Amino acid sequence: MAPTLSRRTMLTMSFATIAGLAVAGCSSNDSSQGDRTAGAADHAEPGAYPVTIDHKFGSTTITQAPRRIAAVGIGDADVLLALGLTPVLVPVWTGSTDDGIGVWAEPSLHGDDPAALANATTEFDIETIVASAPDLIIAVNNAIDEDTYRKLSAVAPTVLHAADQTDWVLPWEEVTTRIGAAVGLPAQAEREVQDVQDRITKARNDNPQFRGKTAVLVAARNDGTLRAFAPDAARAQLLTQLGFEPPQALKDRFGGKLNFEVSAENYSLLDADLMLFDNYEKVRATLEGTPAFTNLDVVRTGGLIGLDPIVSDAVSMPNPLTIPFVLDEFVALINAAERARQS
Repeated sequence: MAPTLSRRTMLTMSFATIAGLAVAGCSSNDSSQGDRTAGAADHAEPGAYPVTIDHKFGSTTITQAPRRIAAVGIGDADVLLALGLTPVLVPVWTGSTDDGIGVWAEPSLHGDDPAALANATTEFDIETIVASAPDLIIAVNNAIDEDTYRKLSAVAPTVLHAADQTDWVLPWEEVTTRIGAAVGLPAQAEREVQDVQDRITKARNDNPQFRGKTAVLVAARNDGTLRAFAPDAARAQLLTQLGFEPPQALKDRFGGKLNFEVSAENYSLLDADLMLFDNYEKVRATLEGTPAFTNLDVVRTGGLIGLDPIVSDAVSMPNPLTIPFVLDEFVALINAAERARQS
């Protein structure tokens, strides 16, 4: 294996420094690779197998605890890591990392670095998955079509999301328990869900000043249109759970959809007590030259909170590792903004 920087060391660096580093990967022939998920078989809960999991293209029966798990769904690796299992392969998305392991997941990673599956949200290479020699493939949070499922299931038993769910719009709680059942840890998965829910409740109770205030989470499109996320969308659900409400002007605009696109002439719809902006640095220069944006009360009064690339990535994939990370960031950023306003 080529020399690499320690992941723990990288945690202490700034994002800008991390983004400039290329982390060398391990060969799939590394003799220690077989131990990456060896604990899975040892720690499967009594009676966990055999288990049959229904999904969008039928069902998958797993008869014994896996030792080599390939994660293909975005965020699926985080669930495995939360359960104490390090996968042999992880999906890569376009964002703050090029190896499929987010900063929030670093402390949960044990053993060798997993292989990276490039282009995981588009057309990934099946041969990369084959090379990782998995005995279970977790592809829950991904848009897997039937042909791709057929190819994956020829490699190893493959678990997808439920038939009544929509690609990319999955309840994180169900994703967690589904993956937990597949790896033989259903009770632990339930505990992980409960622990995260308890943490959210505690943060809400510890910050009663949030209740009744308005907040909106926004991302920019390439054409200058801004996308506001609905209160129950994955990116915005934590704001809702902390007690925030959407801006009054936006409340009835979502119409059951997860987001609403706002053109420059309608930026006023976004005025709220707080605006959290996804990957703000990418569009800062453009927006600071746009009067329709800079004249918003929320911007003029210091209620604009720019999210860095790491937090923006974590917001987009709620799971047992990202939610506590984002929760801590949101609470700290919001309270810091309020203190700055009052000073």
